[in-house]
Amino acid sequence: MLIQRWFGSLVNRAVALVTIVILVTALIVAGAGSLLSRAELEQQARNQVATIAELVAVELDDKLGRRLEILTEVAASLTMSETALRGRARVLVQQQVALHHQFDGVYLIDPTGEVLAEYPEAYGQTGLNVSSREYFSQITSQLSPVISEPYTSNYKDKPAVMIAAPIFNHKGRFIGMLGGAILLESDNFLEEFAGLTLGKTGYIEVVSRRGMIISHGGTGEMMIPVGREYSSLSEALEGFEGTVLNQSSVGKTSIMSFQQMAQVPWFVVAVWPAREAYAPLTRVADTFIWILLAVIVILVPLALWRFRRLMAPLQTLSEQIQERYRGTRRNPVDVAGGREIRRVAEVFNTVTETLHQEQQRAESILGVLQEGVLMLDTDGMIRFANGAACRFIGVDEDCLGENFFDRVTIEVDGKPWHRTDFLQGEDIDSLYATLRNRRELEFDIDLTLLHIRQGLHNEQMVFVLRDDTERRREEQRLSWEATHDSLTQLLNRRAFTATLVKLLGEAARQDTPSVLMLIDLDHFKPVNDQGGHLLGDDLLRRLADLLKDSVRHSDTVARLGGDEFGVILPSCGLGPAELLAEKIRAGVEALRIAHEGRSFGVTASIGLTELTATNSGPREVLARADEGCYVAKSRGRNAVVVVPVPPAS
Repeated sequence: MLIQRWFGSLVNRAVALVTIVILVTALIVAGAGSLLSRAELEQQARNQVATIAELVAVELDDKLGRRLEILTEVAASLTMSETALRGRARVLVQQQVALHHQFDGVYLIDPTGEVLAEYPEAYGQTGLNVSSREYFSQITSQLSPVISEPYTSNYKDKPAVMIAAPIFNHKGRFIGMLGGAILLESDNFLEEFAGLTLGKTGYIEVVSRRGMIISHGGTGEMMIPVGREYSSLSEALEGFEGTVLNQSSVGKTSIMSFQQMAQVPWFVVAVWPAREAYAPLTRVADTFIWILLAVIVILVPLALWRFRRLMAPLQTLSEQIQERYRGTRRNPVDVAGGREIRRVAEVFNTVTETLHQEQQRAESILGVLQEGVLMLDTDGMIRFANGAACRFIGVDEDCLGENFFDRVTIEVDGKPWHRTDFLQGEDIDSLYATLRNRRELEFDIDLTLLHIRQGLHNEQMVFVLRDDTERRREEQRLSWEATHDSLTQLLNRRAFTATLVKLLGEAARQDTPSVLMLIDLDHFKPVNDQGGHLLGDDLLRRLADLLKDSVRHSDTVARLGGDEFGVILPSCGLGPAELLAEKIRAGVEALRIAHEGRSFGVTASIGLTELTATNSGPREVLARADEGCYVAKSRGRNAVVVVPVPPAS
């Protein structure tokens, strides 16, 4: 276009600037005032949207927090036996008048998930089993108050949120839970926010960070999955909080404020279409643009004819610069034309020579680096590589002209990455990968990728390859030390407890129960006292080897303390576990160490118990197995005692 070509000239732009300053000073002042007003209005609109989102989030947090506090206090006051709880369930629920006003439904649930009583009774939930509900699983595993994710309730399939708190007997044993359900459509929770609007078309959303729109003020819908209408929603799902100007997938721009909630993993979104928020300024801007265009149309023809002759030297300079860039011109560009053009040519020649020197210096520096640095074209051909990079790809000499992706294979988490994965992806700051070259040399690397002129015909990719083998080896060592006992090389208590918790969670799905075995050594202290600690350590190491040789590969063996060991037998069954325990007991008894003419040894008191879905947690199972060890010692030690699981109350 003519106007674009005209503005491409620095001289023409300078003339246009002087002309416009002289002729339209008043217009510029008016435009500056308009811009300042726009900035202020934009900030006000953002503040308004942010304030509304914050107020709604605080109000919802207050509603949930107040209900959680009341429910927790009531649950704490229900300390009694499980029998008393079952017998008085209906009366207890009816008496909680404070809860009746705060919740749409109040429920008393036993440890198996059966609803013992409810209010109001018209809902007909008594007798139902809710053990499959997520909030019940959270209560039984955490034994602390929870606010559930929104779910579809059994009452007319209406969306609801359950606030629940555990109930314990006088011994601190979990005997049930007290729950309060809030229907999302009820007038005491989300109803007052559903009709809240910003301007004429703005609205409020309440969204769960699991990707569920709990309430959509724009459409009135509830419990619908989060779509991809706005890109910022995905950031808010990961915890983003703030106010942004966002464009939807259909091109609609809106001011959006995201406010994370404190009580639950939800956030509030206030949406105000930018077209509506900035409507007054849009009208002012349109007027300003029309005036500016009119001025340009009048002034350009008057100045264009005067400077056309000045374009010829500048065009020549442009062609010579392109020739230098392509490498077809070796000589410096000609210094000709007006003073401004001559100055540009001189500066270009100086900068070109300086860049050439800097390029040589940079190549020298890159050549001595330990990191491999390569520059590739879009086909993967190597256009630059330092010595370290050539060693990575298995080439002793200069590797220019080689195809990088033909020489190496790069895997990330076991999946190969190809040329197109790097070419079409974004820049990479740090990517842990495995590089394997044709010589079958393998390197653990930390890879960095930078795209140069991405999407253009002369696009290039710069790779930086760092040998990461030692760091990863150190991480593996630290990870092993954090989960193992340094003396016996067995798992430590922390790793053992983690495995126990995992198997307890899977107990309900196992046909054959898993078994926990605790082994407490008898008479170990005399070994230390009489033979010395080095002898005691040697005995512990031999006992650890005996335990590892006695169990299956799938079993878990750990040293829990000084002379205490633990074994977890997944899907073993109590009968085979008892036989294995007897074998271990006999093996421990038979193990003797000679030292300074004396023979030292120990025996073992072993406790066994099953892992079942009714167990409240690892503490309960460990206590049962420990009880077996205690009984074995009381019977004279060197024995195996099975502690059965108590019947469900």
